Amino acid sequence: MININKPTINDINILTNCALVCTDDLLAQELMGAIPYFTQIYQDYDRLMTASTGYTIPRSLAYGNLNADFMKSLYTKQLVGKTGSCRDDYDRILASAPRKKCPMCSESIVTALDHHVPKSSYFLYSVFPKNLVPICSRCNEAKKHTMPNQLNKQFIHPYYDDFSQAQWFEVRFTNINPIELTYVCKNNLHLGNGADEKLKSHFRRLKLDELYSSNAIVRLEDMKNNFQPLLEINDWDSVYEELIDQQRMVSRRPDSWEYALFSKLINERWYIEGGFSNI
Repeated sequence: MININKPTINDINILTNCALVCTDDLLAQELMGAIPYFTQIYQDYDRLMTASTGYTIPRSLAYGNLNADFMKSLYTKQLVGKTGSCRDDYDRILASAPRKKCPMCSESIVTALDHHVPKSSYFLYSVFPKNLVPICSRCNEAKKHTMPNQLNKQFIHPYYDDFSQAQWFEVRFTNINPIELTYVCKNNLHLGNGADEKLKSHFRRLKLDELYSSNAIVRLEDMKNNFQPLLEINDWDSVYEELIDQQRMVSRRPDSWEYALFSKLINERWYIEGGFSNI
């Protein structure tokens, strides 16, 4: 997955800007008066996420009149709204995804911001920049109904987690003629700090097996066409060398579906010695 630097946007400036344009003077005053409280819970969020214990963040309760409807409306009107006072901040966070790739799956194009802890139950973080993560529509849909209040319900947080240099999932062939495969999350207890359960939850809940398996089958179909002339002369060395080259090309991304695929293929003699045509 893709690790992203934390937003450098001033958390409190967003609250201040929202208060300045609030049409209800009493709510505006109450929001400004609550800034010390928000400062504290934002610091607690940062501390717990850094410690990989984000699942212990308490669900939000109304702070005076700053209830769920009000806080969520700030996000909808002031960040998402095209004329909102904080729309520039929304766009800056959205643009932080490298090459516009979704950091949750590393494949699809980002289309929106996701509340890492959902604003439905954690509404006090509705406009907190470190809780707003660029995401694609597929991952957003898969994630939105999950309540991350247990370790085995966690998702990778692109601002706090970096597993980009670990090959934490792998390919398994379920059939070789015709070729069928699946992607599975490995046991990652060696990563410590609850990473194994978090990675398995992330992989399962975002249905990354479906996405990666589909991509891999298409790649195998393309390679079959390239390897077909070698089948006629039994040039298995050339097949192997091509697979090694492909693995090397993606070696800087060991947590990619491509690296997992080619790492598997270079050790499968049945595939190298003509099995590539079984698709």
